[in-house]
Amino acid sequence: MVNTMKLFNYLLPMACVVAVGCTSSDIVDDVKESGATRIGFDTHMSKNSRALANDNFSRFYVYGTYTVPTSSHPVQVFHGDAVNKSDGGWTYANERYWNPQGTYDFYAYSCENTSVSTGTTGNANLNGTVFNIVDFTVNQSHCTHDLVFARSLNQKRPPSQSGVTPDPVAFEFKHVLTRLKFTFASQIPGENYTVKISNVRISNFRDHGTFSGSGDNYPGSWTSVAEDRLVENPTVSLTLTNADGIIQTPNSADQSNPTRTNLETEAVFMIPFAYQYANVRLIFDFDILAPDSNGELKGVMGNTITATWQPNWSMGQSINNKITLSGSATGMDPIRFTGSIVPDANAGDDGWVSATGNANFTFDQSFNNN
Repeated sequence: MVNTMKLFNYLLPMACVVAVGCTSSDIVDDVKESGATRIGFDTHMSKNSRALANDNFSRFYVYGTYTVPTSSHPVQVFHGDAVNKSDGGWTYANERYWNPQGTYDFYAYSCENTSVSTGTTGNANLNGTVFNIVDFTVNQSHCTHDLVFARSLNQKRPPSQSGVTPDPVAFEFKHVLTRLKFTFASQIPGENYTVKISNVRISNFRDHGTFSGSGDNYPGSWTSVAEDRLVENPTVSLTLTNADGIIQTPNSADQSNPTRTNLETEAVFMIPFAYQYANVRLIFDFDILAPDSNGELKGVMGNTITATWQPNWSMGQSINNKITLSGSATGMDPIRFTGSIVPDANAGDDGWVSATGNANFTFDQSFNNN
């Protein structure tokens, strides 16, 4: 990942950690529980995401282990502990302290201020010193949750100074999902038409996989993005930024030039994967309305449209797919569709890479009159 993918820095102050399950008594006895070595938390937000920002980021989860020179067996001292923002800073239960002989690996994640849930959206764990989220799942209740991850490896206790809070361990959180949204635009001719989009959804995607936060490639990698689905043809619905879904209306001031407004969906977050086939589906309802003799809008044409495409999703990419609706000079027959990629405005400011992706949408039909 490039530096522009940086989301924000969280500072995990370094302090002593009580040795748990350690058989060397001299190590245990060397841990001093004092204010100068107690773990505290502070935060600095250098980048915002549209999911997490200074004013709404309130919780992340920490895992940590250490080893000592006399043993390669890792001692786990953080077990997915919740770190919560409070008026006095970042706090957690059961304070821990540095072992002066220990070398520490720290991992942290936040899934929209929540943890992943075993049996529902995944299982975060440490396997030895390897951090994993096993069977992370994208479903309707979870598709709008941004997952961020950070690690800080091979950390040592800083020099102890009485009455001085130790320097913090820096967590550089990064996006590990793909951020996806759609923009709908109209080029349909006709001065009296109102054009409406509704019921937008994505179907037949890879809905679960395993994230590993260890290894040489930071922030990690996705594996076991399974061909099989947890449910048949998984589908998630997208929310339109304008609930009425109107992208074109008549223009009373210039009847030959209807008012057209691009309409975006809210972002959803998908498991990164390079698809081998064009079998992911975009589905939406499309309606054209016109006034009757009494001036009331009536449906002229409408249908459910399905498009297929072959995505190439990578970690930290923000992809905005533009769907343009157009028609011939008759204004009605035929109506066609095209897909393209447009820059995701301000994506870089939010710590994302604005990606080109793959916009080869294939629409299986044009409209027929009702």
